[in-house]
Amino acid sequence: AQTAHDEVGDLSRAFATMNRDLRIHIRDLVATTSAKERIEGELSIAHDIQMSILPKMLPPFPHREEFNLYAVIEPAKEVGGDFYDFFQLDENHLCLVIADVSGKGVPASLFMAVTKTLIKATARMDLSPAEILSRVNDQMARDNDQSMFVTVFCAVLDLRSGELIYTNAGHNPPVLIPRQGDPRYFPKTRQLVIGAMEDFPYHAESMHMTPGDRLLLYTDGVTEAMNLEDELYAEERLLAVCCELQREPIVAIVKGTVASVKTFAGTAPQSDDITIMTIEYLGRASAT
Repeated sequence: AQTAHDEVGDLSRAFATMNRDLRIHIRDLVATTSAKERIEGELSIAHDIQMSILPKMLPPFPHREEFNLYAVIEPAKEVGGDFYDFFQLDENHLCLVIADVSGKGVPASLFMAVTKTLIKATARMDLSPAEILSRVNDQMARDNDQSMFVTVFCAVLDLRSGELIYTNAGHNPPVLIPRQGDPRYFPKTRQLVIGAMEDFPYHAESMHMTPGDRLLLYTDGVTEAMNLEDELYAEERLLAVCCELQREPIVAIVKGTVASVKTFAGTAPQSDDITIMTIEYLGRASAT
């Protein structure tokens, strides 16, 4: 009987302890959930702010007949480090930028905002893409205590002649989708990433776009997307999709590429931002 009484006592104490622990656990869970919801709310606002600093479509510069342009960005998390930008330097020149900051999350998003702002503030007609990126790199590298960096492809398109002057600072090579001939990658002459070291001698290269040619710019969230078997989407697949969609409108090219990446990845979680920008050069009506 004494043993039974002891067991009841033990059981009673165990229940009391469990009850207390459960109350503490629920209190902690409520606090944790509240903090989690607050953080998620702040990240959601950060995402909205980040998306708002990217140029809007629908379509850009509807009064310009010389080009069509379309872009999309799908962050892997609430906030990320990819961005695209386009803006006119003057009546005849369009600046194109696509970039990818190292790392993820809030630090990358802050670095992204600073880089985008600096490039746009620095860019002007008398500077080549190489000079623009040299100046931005010097500023980014000077106070870069976190050792972050950003890959950037920056180009200036002459809307009259189709001449494209560009500098590739460690970024993925764009795809030229010509009106005639097969899509092909730009030559792989990547230079140093932005923010790594001051006084790097960036240089510009050039090519000529003819009316009807398209340019597909993207970040490594496309080519390095992985499926459940840890296979990479890779440059070969991207080129094959560009060949397949070569005759489609640019919106279909961008959306078709994103769909192709997502189909390939399947149920594997998206590990990096997916950013794509495509421009179609049409030239002046009188020129064509």
